[in-house]
Amino acid sequence: METRIDREKRIITNMLLLYCRDHHNSLELCKSCNDLKEYTFKRLISCPFEKDKPACSKCTNHCYNKIEKEKIKEVMKYAGPKMLRKFPKDTILYYYYKIKYKNYTVK
Repeated sequence: METRIDREKRIITNMLLLYCRDHHNSLELCKSCNDLKEYTFKRLISCPFEKDKPACSKCTNHCYNKIEKEKIKEVMKYAGPKMLRKFPKDTILYYYYKIKYKNYTVK
C-alpha cells in the first residue's frame, strides 16, 4: 500500500510537471523545477510526523525555507486547478484527506 509520503511525492512531481511544461516549455522537469522537487522530497522524508503527517498548511512545524516555500506555493497555485483534469485520482485523494483531517492539528 502506498504511504502518505509516497503519495505526496507523486502529487508534487505531477504538479511540477504541469507547471514546468507551461512555464518553462519543457516536457521534463528543468533544472530549477527538479531542484525544487528534490528539496521537497528531502523535506517530506524528514517530516517528523510520518504516518500522522497533516497537510503542510496545518502543520505547526514549517520546514521549508522562505524561498522554496514561495516557489512551491506558486507551483501549487498554478497546477492545483489543473490536477482534476490531468490527475483525477490524486485530486480526489487530496480532497478526501483534506476533509478527513479537516480539524486535525499536530500535537
